Amino acid sequence: MRIFRDHAHLEEVLGGVTKWQRTLQALRAEGRPLGVMYSVGDSLTTMREHTDALATDDLVARRRYLYVLSPVDGDAEIETAPVATLDEATPYSDLTDRQHWRGEGERHTLARGAVLVAGPDEAVRILPAPRTTAVVAHVTVEGATFHNK
Repeated sequence: MRIFRDHAHLEEVLGGVTKWQRTLQALRAEGRPLGVMYSVGDSLTTMREHTDALATDDLVARRRYLYVLSPVDGDAEIETAPVATLDEATPYSDLTDRQHWRGEGERHTLARGAVLVAGPDEAVRILPAPRTTAVVAHVTVEGATFHNK
């Protein structure tokens, strides 16, 4: 897991890579309605939503996509943990690319504009924060470019 202090920090570290340039464009897209999923082929999907709607009881991990979260208008509270330290709550679903895990993670506060990037070996739980909107992105783990864009 990696936390970037803001979009500029992510751009400074990973901005030379096409998939991260596209991810930054998606994170910065203003005015998108809440709860509507957008995609760049099967390489990147994004959605703007309130954190209370994104909150889950279990920690959630993905295998084919990196999980990216960036609060838009407030701080977001999250928990993260390596999946190796958790108990399986559900089997992995190839249809949703999700697996739910039970256990306790390390709590983090993501400040407005910060960016969390969690890998396939990590699980994330978003905690509900009233009146906080965030952008969630799922970015392919494969390659450095989007071959279809």
